[in-house]
Amino acid sequence: MASTDVQSQISALRAELAQLQKDLGDRGAEAYEAMRDRAGDAVEAARPAMRSARRYVRNEGAAVAEAAREHPAAMSTVVLAAGFAGLVVGYLLGTLENEPPRRQRWF
Repeated sequence: MASTDVQSQISALRAELAQLQKDLGDRGAEAYEAMRDRAGDAVEAARPAMRSARRYVRNEGAAVAEAAREHPAAMSTVVLAAGFAGLVVGYLLGTLENEPPRRQRWF
């Protein structure tokens, strides 16, 4: 009798486990669908802002290109100055990372 009782309990636990797995799978699918819908809504909400930003960047790029065509010497000066500033900043950052050499005196 005891083995029949244990067998029935094991069968009941297996059935409950199967049901829990099914419920968990259903909830996971629901959560996935909800997140997918939210992501789609976020993309749709951001789309007008992206169009506006793209238009702004295109207009500013055209303005910079026009200014560069009108004043090539000024543009080359700006590019050289920016390159020089980048070199100076890079050098300064490089020297900050290196530790100064230690001087040991043995006397």
